[in-house]
Amino acid sequence: MKHHKEVDTIVAQAKAEHRCVYGTTKAHRSALARRAQALELRRISPNMYVVPEYWSSLRPDERTRHMARTAHLKHPNWVFAGITAAAIHGLEHQWRLHDGSITIITASQGPRSSSSQVKRIFAPNCIPEYVNGLPVTSKARTVVDCGLSTEFRFALPIINSALRKGVTVADIFDICGTMHRDCTPIFRLLHYANPECENGGESLALATIIEGGLMIPELQQEIIDPQTGSLYRVDYLWRLPTGRIVVGEFDGYEKYVNPDMNNRSGIRGAVHAEKERETGLYRAKVDAIVRFTYEDAMARHPLISKLRAAGIPNARSIMVPATSAG
Repeated sequence: MKHHKEVDTIVAQAKAEHRCVYGTTKAHRSALARRAQALELRRISPNMYVVPEYWSSLRPDERTRHMARTAHLKHPNWVFAGITAAAIHGLEHQWRLHDGSITIITASQGPRSSSSQVKRIFAPNCIPEYVNGLPVTSKARTVVDCGLSTEFRFALPIINSALRKGVTVADIFDICGTMHRDCTPIFRLLHYANPECENGGESLALATIIEGGLMIPELQQEIIDPQTGSLYRVDYLWRLPTGRIVVGEFDGYEKYVNPDMNNRSGIRGAVHAEKERETGLYRAKVDAIVRFTYEDAMARHPLISKLRAAGIPNARSIMVPATSAG
């Protein structure tokens, strides 16, 4: 296929600017459409194209940021919101929330409705922030929009991440106070939110535990090995009414392969350190250690089953003993 040199240039420029390709003239748009027909480019939205191999190499959140950068050039007045804003702010969330669309704020409830490529949230008088040159809703507003449009266990990682980044509960309440919507889902999220969750995976697991009706654990608790004096911080800790102590450990593959997380000792060294850690926890009177993965949390049942097998009770079954009258 004969290449249009100007189109070659705008394709290279788009990649350098971490965005998608779009045509500003009829000739460019026609040339891009021909390349898409020849499968040299992939059309992901009207007048928005990507190089397939490059696109496949990107994480879902980065694909959304590419689309937002492109949309901003085409529509400078758009303010990004929802999951798009979460990605731009760098709030931790599950990648499955990206469905190939972008979300923007609209100031009027006019005839223009959301589409598969552009979703709209009604928010009059929304004052945008600018993150890396992109107009976006504030972190607090982003939390509220995501919490009202996303199921609980996927919204909890977003609010926990925002709290770690300096958003306050008061900030979120202030946003709710300006809205003419039922913010009960946000109040539930605030009730369970805990910035002690160190990443989105840990937050997802906590939300899955809560939705599963199990006793809620303490987070990031420190336990000292009485023999060596080593201090271990565990992801989840249950002190059961029976006196048993159960530890939950969220297993991410990164700690085995990331040299900054395994003291550059490699996989063998990381596995050895993990065994030493478990031995130390048992010496500290931990009765059971339950290990689970991101996949376990996503699938729900494997995580809940592991915890039930370790004796974690339902939250509603934990009764506080009544005190006798004096």
